[in-house]
Amino acid sequence: MQTKIDGLKAKASNALDKAKTEMHKNVEELEKQNEPWALPQPLSEQSKGSLGFHHIRAQTWLQWHFTIDVDWVPGSEVGLEGLLDFCDRWKIKATIFVAGRFAETYPDLIRDCRRRGHELGTHGWEHGGLEKDEDFRSASYDQQRAWIRLATEAVEKASGVRPVVFRAPSLWISETTLRALEDEGYRYDSSVPARRFDCGFGRVHYLKYFRASSEPYRLSSSHLGLPGNSSLIEMAPSAFLFPINMATLRVLGLPVMKWMVRRISRRASWLVFYCHPHEFVHAHRQSFPRNMSKWNMQGMTPENISLLDGFVEHMMLQGSSPTLFADSLSKALAS
Repeated sequence: MQTKIDGLKAKASNALDKAKTEMHKNVEELEKQNEPWALPQPLSEQSKGSLGFHHIRAQTWLQWHFTIDVDWVPGSEVGLEGLLDFCDRWKIKATIFVAGRFAETYPDLIRDCRRRGHELGTHGWEHGGLEKDEDFRSASYDQQRAWIRLATEAVEKASGVRPVVFRAPSLWISETTLRALEDEGYRYDSSVPARRFDCGFGRVHYLKYFRASSEPYRLSSSHLGLPGNSSLIEMAPSAFLFPINMATLRVLGLPVMKWMVRRISRRASWLVFYCHPHEFVHAHRQSFPRNMSKWNMQGMTPENISLLDGFVEHMMLQGSSPTLFADSLSKALAS
């Protein structure tokens, strides 16, 4: 038995080393090419679907959103409690996307999120605890709306406030999702994987929305990567090929994350970072589906909070304090 355990540990370690090497290689290659990521003029300056947010860049270094994706992972509630204390310590407010079953199971914790002044959204119905995860790219309209409605009702029942911001599980989203969100009264989305491709390591392996704007824009019903006339405003999670999230911070480290943020800030006024509560709890204390990668589980530890401290400190030293989606976007619309 011990031999099998040692073998699994060795495989996980080798996979992690391979991931680190490949990611560093890609980042170094992008730097050598100097300007491969030059974007067209922001969509906010190009089309009638724009919101005209580009003027904000002259007012502040970077608009920043600190977001938390709460998957349906029993045991991860401890990680969310720790993140709430983390936010209190740094005096920051987060946008927290909650899977419906998590809200249904831990209503007191969701109520506490609201009491502490955080913004609540939804993140699918039971994302995280399934062998076959919810896929908003291919599911029917009726199925998607059912998932969204269940999650919405669970979060509203727990917190007393109806959520109006959504993030699709695994950032798997489609034009059908937009229709379902509109019909359920949502106002904001943060799911389009703009500028992101995980090279086989993460969950985003499609390029349909790769050229989407990193600035806020109204979604198009014909293609989510283009601006349109939807009532929903998109604020895509930030990426520079790899996402600006806790997984990248854990694998690549703070220096590379700082470099990625600098690159993004040259051409964007907004940054959206996200993390998961389960990343701050030892894997053996949580319940994961069988398809969870071993090297990813190996990186789950309460000590990750020190990495997050370093990232938040860096952002604060740059003069950037996180804001909530509803606050920042509503102010921009009113200006």
